[in-house]
Amino acid sequence: MKLKGIFLAFVISVIFLALVGCDLRDVRGIEETYINEDGELIIVYDTGDSENLGKVVGEDGKDGQNGEDGQDGKDGEDGKDGQDGKDGQDGKDGEDGKDGEDGKDGASGVGGTASAGSTTTISAAVSKATRSAVSVVAKYTDRYGSESASAGSGVIYKYHKDSDGYFIITNYHVVYDSDYGISKSISVYLYGNEYAEGAIDADYVGGSLNYDIAVLYVKNNDIIKSSCAVTVDTAQSNSVSIGDTAIAVGNARGEGISATTGIVSVDSETIDMTAADGKTTVSFRVMRTDASVNRGNSGGGLYNDKGQLIGIVNAKIIVDGVEGIAYAIPSTLALNVADNIIDNCYEKDATTVKRALLGITVSVSESSSVFDRETGKISIREKIYVVQASSTNLFGTQIKADDVIKSIKLDRLDGITVTRQFHVIDYLLQARLGDTGVLVVERENEYGETEEIELSFTITESCIANY
Repeated sequence: MKLKGIFLAFVISVIFLALVGCDLRDVRGIEETYINEDGELIIVYDTGDSENLGKVVGEDGKDGQNGEDGQDGKDGEDGKDGQDGKDGQDGKDGEDGKDGEDGKDGASGVGGTASAGSTTTISAAVSKATRSAVSVVAKYTDRYGSESASAGSGVIYKYHKDSDGYFIITNYHVVYDSDYGISKSISVYLYGNEYAEGAIDADYVGGSLNYDIAVLYVKNNDIIKSSCAVTVDTAQSNSVSIGDTAIAVGNARGEGISATTGIVSVDSETIDMTAADGKTTVSFRVMRTDASVNRGNSGGGLYNDKGQLIGIVNAKIIVDGVEGIAYAIPSTLALNVADNIIDNCYEKDATTVKRALLGITVSVSESSSVFDRETGKISIREKIYVVQASSTNLFGTQIKADDVIKSIKLDRLDGITVTRQFHVIDYLLQARLGDTGVLVVERENEYGETEEIELSFTITESCIANY
């Protein structure tokens, strides 16, 4: 596999740790505990002393620790847990197997009989993810007839009913060589069929050097039909948070499909790398993970604990003194790029992404973290404003410098609220020639009042660029 190493400057830090111990002197035994009529917890020690720990429940068990009350003693400090420590609305089950009485049941059933994060949950997620995983082998032949090959990974993305075949996502650098260009002999292998007779011929549909995404196409055949392979279940990476489970499934070292686990270390960041051509420096927007990634994992999936795709693995740091830093292209971005390639390249002359541009430059004026008590997750929120608009922008004089972007919507698609700088760029990868849409901005009027303004636009040929 032709994975490019990322070499970064590193800082050596010395961390001093102190051990904290328990002092076991003057230990008293507990004779009795009870809650008095005022809802206060009383502890009676074997020495005859007693201690009042204060109010822990409200009158008739309705109130939680901070005096907020839930129905019949079920809700506590943040509405999640009550007197008996059970959580979920009725103390029995939570969403997606996360927080049932003993973690047994959830909406998706993925968790089975185990609580979230358990071996059983991860095992189920890996089994689900593996059904959509493939190994990819790209061969190259020089002018003397000598053959070489590179190995990588891929994800079965979509079934194409009209042609009875499947689209597969991989990395551009898996099927491209700086000396030979795109491989003219690409094969994919399903999990469990990773031997010569299991090779499935794949056609190159299109790809992008700048996004490091390529799409392959395979015809449905007896190998696929007799297998348990399925198209991948996807999740929006925009909803992924730091600390979420990350499972890398791919063709590590070219030795067949394997899985490793970790967490999402950073949900979105930008890294600069030398692209597959060996000379172009490209900025990739990526998700960072500490899941083990090796040569051959490129193009494979990064999955959550439900076995849903959250990214396409494409790089890792290879340098002494750095461990547990690998990267994946976030799924929202990767899937938008893949759909763009399919729509613009499949059975057409084009072979690359056609990206729509609004003709404006934006930047971040404010950034902060936000904790969602309902989901228990932390996320970053940014305030995005217009720095300048080109003379050929799609809004004419309607748009102004310092306009704050609030949302964007193409008429044929659901819109999005813009809370990160990359949201608009990622979303516009779904735009096609002739599409119309609305950009909502916030602007201060002549009276010093803030108002929202809808700016209409139409995607024209002049605003589309190959990328």
